[in-house]
Amino acid sequence: MDQMPLVATVYLRKKKHLSGKTYLYIHIPAKVSSDSQFIFREGDQLKMTVEPAKNRIILTRMKKSGRSKRR
Repeated sequence: MDQMPLVATVYLRKKKHLSGKTYLYIHIPAKVSSDSQFIFREGDQLKMTVEPAKNRIILTRMKKSGRSKRR
């Protein structure tokens, strides 16, 4: 049986670092990040692929982090 995809509305937030550099953050809701199907963990190194023609961002885990703690 196929699992249902995890779906939620997420937001991009702009933050300015003390160094003066500006960053965009993606906020993932707790209802998604705490679900047992959510495959990413804090500390995971991710590769981000932006596909402008398809209006999507793809996140792929590069390697597992040394941390295995679950929030």
